[in-house]
Amino acid sequence: MGIAIALMIITTWALHLFYILGIRDITFSDPMMYFHILVQTYLFTGIFITSHDAMHKNICKNKYINNSLGYLTSFLFAGFSFNKLLKSHLMHHRTPTSEDDPDFNPRSQNFIAWWFKFLSNYVW
Repeated sequence: MGIAIALMIITTWALHLFYILGIRDITFSDPMMYFHILVQTYLFTGIFITSHDAMHKNICKNKYINNSLGYLTSFLFAGFSFNKLLKSHLMHHRTPTSEDDPDFNPRSQNFIAWWFKFLSNYVW
């Protein structure tokens, strides 16, 4: 079932993106454009959740299929490396709210400092 849901999210996201960027005229005075932005945002969240589920091996018991969907959705989400995300995300679960947690910056509550720490752990 996980594979079917993942493929449905990816396909719906891609078709809707193609529709709003390739077929529909982008006119910000059209209220329907804002509806499409909301739909795409919702689907984009589904892309990330699918990547996250792949990190936890929840899409498929077959490691190759699970990781392939993880690689694809991590890339579609933001060009992220699934391997880098996986390593940092598992570290986050092993060491929450500690010095070693890639999602937490105990030295500063400054958003900009946290953001650069986050990027260094997940992207760079």
